[in-house]
Amino acid sequence: MSFLNEINTTFIVRPLYPPRPIQFSILLFIMIISIPCFIFLFYHFLRNRTLCSALHNHVIILLFISNAIQTVTDVPVLLSYYYTGIFWPPTVQFCIFHFFIDYDLFKTCFLLLTWASFERHILIFHPNCHSTYFKRLIRHYIPLGFCCIYPLLYYVIFMLLYPCKNSYNMSTENCPLPCYLLVSHFMALYEQIVHGIALMFLILFFNLALIIRVLRQKRRMGRQLTWTKNRKMTVQLLSISFLFIITNGGYFIIQIGQLLGYENFGESAAGWLYPLSMCMPPLVSYMCLNGLQNLKQKLRRLIPFQRNIAVGPSNLPAAQIIRYGNT
Repeated sequence: MSFLNEINTTFIVRPLYPPRPIQFSILLFIMIISIPCFIFLFYHFLRNRTLCSALHNHVIILLFISNAIQTVTDVPVLLSYYYTGIFWPPTVQFCIFHFFIDYDLFKTCFLLLTWASFERHILIFHPNCHSTYFKRLIRHYIPLGFCCIYPLLYYVIFMLLYPCKNSYNMSTENCPLPCYLLVSHFMALYEQIVHGIALMFLILFFNLALIIRVLRQKRRMGRQLTWTKNRKMTVQLLSISFLFIITNGGYFIIQIGQLLGYENFGESAAGWLYPLSMCMPPLVSYMCLNGLQNLKQKLRRLIPFQRNIAVGPSNLPAAQIIRYGNT
């Protein structure tokens, strides 16, 4: 996401971006193939209320909705830029709108994934922690609400109400960074460390710990039934986390190197990592499919030429059955 480009004037990176036609073609292809998956998931979640009521699916549904909104709002803006070479319309208001949508939705997904990585430990190994409504309110609904409300309030305050002036230079192709990142060294570091590097380390730590705990429990106690029950829930989270790390982890490594004093660290690779990071929102829908029950049967119903062969009792008379059986 573009929020990963947030650097202050001390840490300047001038990346070498791949040709825009290549970026446009790859991103357009990924967006097109993701649309049927988004439609299928929306239809499935709307019809299956039992699936929506399961606690472990709430964060996945919110992740799915956030990435779907970003796919239909932020990704088309980038496609337009890759095709024309400019952000249109070239105004301060449009740039602020673009950054606000991009930063807010990405931060929401980042926080939701961090919370999901932690909450999976509770849902799998301590299911009784959500036995009452009060426990679910404190340990489930309030954290989810915070993950969605905090980014919105934060960027309304600092992107729309912060006492600085945003400007747009018509001679440049890119929208300038929001002014609060340029005038405040503290806010630039806060974005990099608190909103970025720290959350990435938490996601890595919780997911590695989840893998270790699952393997140890399975080896010690042989809890095959428990593992079968929680396998899809675990694989679903790990697949989304792995996708996030692959598409966005490179930027955090570059930021860490620059914060350590290597100003040109990762300069040549940064431009190639940004298009990769924008592939995440459309691809999240496929990762969400891992946790759906009876997925193969549901997909077969969507194939028009697929027909199930019914097997039932024969309508032949008993005499014919005996005669055919003796031949």
